[in-house]
Amino acid sequence: MLIAYRDMDNEEYERIKAENNNFENEKDREILEEGFIVAGLFALKDPLRPEIPNAVKCCHNAGINIRMVTGDNIITAKAISVEAGLITKEEMDDEYVCMDGYTFRTECGGLVEIDDPDN
Repeated sequence: MLIAYRDMDNEEYERIKAENNNFENEKDREILEEGFIVAGLFALKDPLRPEIPNAVKCCHNAGINIRMVTGDNIITAKAISVEAGLITKEEMDDEYVCMDGYTFRTECGGLVEIDDPDN
């Protein structure tokens, strides 16, 4: 994780926002990522539980194909998937072996609200 900052007062922020479509989309917000000063860099690892690789292997042996959908960074998700045995290093470039939640929802046609039959 990178810790960085940029000195900016509220007036400058509002001016930049007005000049960039009121930050309607991610592309508009990219301007805020310029001129940062790096303050620190660190990494964390949340290790897999020891039983995960064997559980994945059992699923594969039973014919169950596992895919990861994540809210995390897709690169991190793919690395964890390799470590867990969900995918091989060779499969990492396949766009459908791991995907972020937004891509998954888009590919599946979006979120669908289902009426609760108990109500």
